[in-house]
Amino acid sequence: MSNQIDIEKVNDIMGEIISTIDKSKNQLLDIVETAREEHELLKNELSLIKSEIDRVIGEVDRLTLKDKMVRNKLAEVSKAFKTHSENDIIRAYDAASEVKVELMSANKEEQLLKIRRTALEMSLKRAIKNIQNAEHVVHQVTIAVTYLKGEILSAIDEIGNEGMAMGVRILEAQENERMRISRDIHDGPAQQIASIVMKADFCERIAKQDVDKGLAELSELKDQARKALKEVRGIIHDLRPMSLDDLGLNETVETYTMDFAKENDIQIHVRTGKIVTEIEPIIKVAVYRLVQELLNNIKKHSKCKNVSIQLEYGTKYLRLTVMDDGIGFDVETTLEYLKKKHISYGLLGIYDRVNQFKGEINIHSKLSEGTTVMIKLPVNREVTKHE
Repeated sequence: MSNQIDIEKVNDIMGEIISTIDKSKNQLLDIVETAREEHELLKNELSLIKSEIDRVIGEVDRLTLKDKMVRNKLAEVSKAFKTHSENDIIRAYDAASEVKVELMSANKEEQLLKIRRTALEMSLKRAIKNIQNAEHVVHQVTIAVTYLKGEILSAIDEIGNEGMAMGVRILEAQENERMRISRDIHDGPAQQIASIVMKADFCERIAKQDVDKGLAELSELKDQARKALKEVRGIIHDLRPMSLDDLGLNETVETYTMDFAKENDIQIHVRTGKIVTEIEPIIKVAVYRLVQELLNNIKKHSKCKNVSIQLEYGTKYLRLTVMDDGIGFDVETTLEYLKKKHISYGLLGIYDRVNQFKGEINIHSKLSEGTTVMIKLPVNREVTKHE
């Protein structure tokens, strides 16, 4: 009996496995998209409920004041019943009763709306968690399929004992980047374009009835299209900022931080040193991405007003230091939580990016004392090969 392995048969089986996993991945992507749509609907409904609560609270305040006035009037009429007719007393009583019923109804409506708001907030949290879990599964499935297809081999120069671990990190970095781009497109231009399509249909109907009004709507449509185009260009710029090649790393970081500061009302002071040794293009991109990710973390979590960024250069290494005066956090506890939850973007993504280039990272932070991040990277990959 032959012990030889039928390679063609194995390849066929592997092909079927990969095809099945790919189909499952597409189904998962559909689930993620549906979850995102439900998340948007919940957000919109919650926004409407909050507006309605504000309106009802205003109505309750108005009726409370009115109730006080009519009760005072009833008390006044009741005390001086000799100087008021029976009809005056009846009218005062009816007015007080009517306001009391309206106030009770408004209070009940407020309570029901607040119950609905709480339920929506809980549903929103569950929806976000479901999206994150589904995205994590898609992430892992994509990495598994990539390995099965053998695509990882093209991403690794040398396969040693740590080859597979390095491969996983490379693939995870790629998938995290794709996930970020997917979110940016979904939350930005995709929403804008969907709105433009609906607006165009609306403009068509309006123009048939009132040309001037239709032209006004078209003007708004053009503004939306410009905004969507701006967001698309922003995403393209984030993928690979042309200024890295045209202007260099220092100027690109300075331009990005200037725009970021304006958009987020944060004071950012940037200090850049003189570049001593030519920096490898991929390292330039890594530094730019690290600045982006660090500033995004600061925006989301730090509640700071001031940020300091410093870039220093040596013959072999460069150093990036980012400081903020925000609320700070417990570094070890946060990292442990992120690893436990398998959240591989944000802070862990920063660690992974630094480790990919065999750099060093140190984060110092205490509650209410701000955060300092110090990152050391080689100016090119040849540095780490010879050390």
